[in-house]
Amino acid sequence: MNHGLLQNSVWCGPLIIALQEAIVSCGLNAQEWRKLGYQTGTQDFIIGHDRLLRSLSWGDPDYGDCVFQFLRYLTELVPTKTTFFIEHPKVFPLLEQSVPNMLAELGYGISQVPAVLPSVSATDVVRRALSDADSLLAASGAPSTIDRLHTALHGYLRSACKDQGIPLADDASITVAYKALRKEHPKLRVLGEHDGEVGKILASFASVIDALNPLRNHGSVAHPNEQLIGQDEAVLVVNAVRTMFHYLNQKLGI
Repeated sequence: MNHGLLQNSVWCGPLIIALQEAIVSCGLNAQEWRKLGYQTGTQDFIIGHDRLLRSLSWGDPDYGDCVFQFLRYLTELVPTKTTFFIEHPKVFPLLEQSVPNMLAELGYGISQVPAVLPSVSATDVVRRALSDADSLLAASGAPSTIDRLHTALHGYLRSACKDQGIPLADDASITVAYKALRKEHPKLRVLGEHDGEVGKILASFASVIDALNPLRNHGSVAHPNEQLIGQDEAVLVVNAVRTMFHYLNQKLGI
């Protein structure tokens, strides 16, 4: 981690703006604020601030300015503690979308494909698994995320089939769920003027999904495997799964 950059106020300016925007939009609650306060040694400022938690609670328009006030206090007090906010599982995916290059300069293992932000209609399983994956990616690297991405995608595919009334056995595998969705969902049956070429790409996604099962079982930390997938290869898996998520989210609108 390149902590020196966090002590450079000129370099840090755009990061602080992105961090403020992420904190405001991600829905940090009062309990999470207090926990972060104790983690960073800023609990007295947070609890004693006359507007921060109150503005959060009431949804007042000055909440964003209060967040700026806090971030200024934090970066002046101990700038390296900013990492606790950067790495928060609600915040990190938004920063990965807005300032990926800055995160990479800081030393985070950033994939080129943006993080998946679950829709409002996403199930709790999908939402929690995606959040866990983003948190693990920031803290432990890509190999640690494969199990949670597998769970998130499996849950998403099952949910998409259910929403469309596509029959699926309770124990249907992730591969079976994808094939059923691809075959039966009306928005995936006809793919426009270049149906053939796009269909080939979607068929390759089936191979990606088929490979997820053995990678999860034998190459990830889901089980006590001695030989984990390599970092570069794990990033490839993260990028592939995120690409599939982004396409399906946009195409199906769920």
